[in-house]
Amino acid sequence: MLPDRRRQVRVRANFAGEVELRVAVGDHVERGNALVVVEGDSEIETLSARGPAVVQEICVADGEEVLAAALLVVLQEVDD
Repeated sequence: MLPDRRRQVRVRANFAGEVELRVAVGDHVERGNALVVVEGDSEIETLSARGPAVVQEICVADGEEVLAAALLVVLQEVDD
């Protein structure tokens, strides 16, 4: 999850599974805050913020089944 030139971070699923959203558009998040939980057949992964950011876009619905590499959330990094 590295930012692009506009300091946007695109959070993607690392494997297929059901999504549990932990944030909403406009939320301010800090390093370590949980963004999304993906629950697969044999794995559960919590995707967290890598630094201060604002949730700009949510690309999936809570409870939705997604494929690996699906775009889940877009963050806009902000200064501390």
